[in-house]
Amino acid sequence: MSTFPVPDAARGATMRARTLATVSCLACATALLASLSACGGGGGGGAVPAPPPAPAPAPTPAPTPSTPIAAQMTVPAPVGYDAQRLAAFNRLNEIRVSAGLGMVAQNALLDQAAQAHAEWMIANDAFVHEETPGTTGFTGVHFWDRDEALGYVPVGGDEVMSSGARASAGVDLLVNMLYHRIAILAFEPVDVGVGWSNSIASAVRTPLVIDLTRPGTDPVRGFGQAAQERIQGVAIWPLDGSRGVPTLLGDELPSPVPGQDESSLGTPVSIMVDHMQTIGVSSFTMTNATSGESVPTFLLTSETDPNRQVPRSFVALIPLAPLSVDTLYRVRFVGHTAAAYSGDVADINRTWSFVTAGL
Repeated sequence: MSTFPVPDAARGATMRARTLATVSCLACATALLASLSACGGGGGGGAVPAPPPAPAPAPTPAPTPSTPIAAQMTVPAPVGYDAQRLAAFNRLNEIRVSAGLGMVAQNALLDQAAQAHAEWMIANDAFVHEETPGTTGFTGVHFWDRDEALGYVPVGGDEVMSSGARASAGVDLLVNMLYHRIAILAFEPVDVGVGWSNSIASAVRTPLVIDLTRPGTDPVRGFGQAAQERIQGVAIWPLDGSRGVPTLLGDELPSPVPGQDESSLGTPVSIMVDHMQTIGVSSFTMTNATSGESVPTFLLTSETDPNRQVPRSFVALIPLAPLSVDTLYRVRFVGHTAAAYSGDVADINRTWSFVTAGL
């Protein structure tokens, strides 16, 4: 994942951004996790994955007050997508709506930037976020450079990528990984660009590129969007009642748990709120409902994250071993949120459950 935080949208003037589902279908992703790579792994389908690119976050500037639009529950049907890009677009929005978030709309300029990067990776045989000046097909070092080069001024946002999967399966793979989940389940993005190549190189295979952001030139949509009212400002993953949840985290590199290989970690559970709020944790637990035993976990927050990729609006619980197959797990979270400007505090008390995929 490639992320940069930036100030909120300018009022009336162009801003130069330099800082910044249901998971029933996720059973198919379980079988893929051992062979696919996302935003940091190359290869798949029998190929040996290449080491993933490490995200390079920039310092977070002081935020400014904003008024997001209501959650986008409909967006125009995308135009010009092939079957793979359309499948990725639809799956992304299925996941967001099921999680209680707003949909993201196709943006042709972001599409061009994402597609150009997918083709650049194939041409240069490199599965990385940063392009090298002077190389074949170069359009910008960072994703925000590429977006701007095509005429879109991004405010905040992320780029996530997968390699070695068909496009919709790549989205399922990405949402299962913590750092990528943060991007996919962020409340505020309103626009998306999707790139896809059916080509194969030594270090990258059928790359999927997704840019999620909001427009700095739009004084309304530039402030982003809120979540659906039904989730009361709190997005969980996996969803309550989900079935077919993968048992493994997958190839999330760098590993979010210090001193432990990511391939040995189970699928994490998470809580996310609006980016202008901070989550405080009183208790966060996962239990194997069949055995009654507590699952050994690592609590990932902005303070405990060894890679400094987690915002204050996100917390996760990472099992220190793969989850058991076809097993019911229960999750309990008790904590609070604190608003950035008013300092208002609201309690969070959530209990939910899910069932892992079978063999």
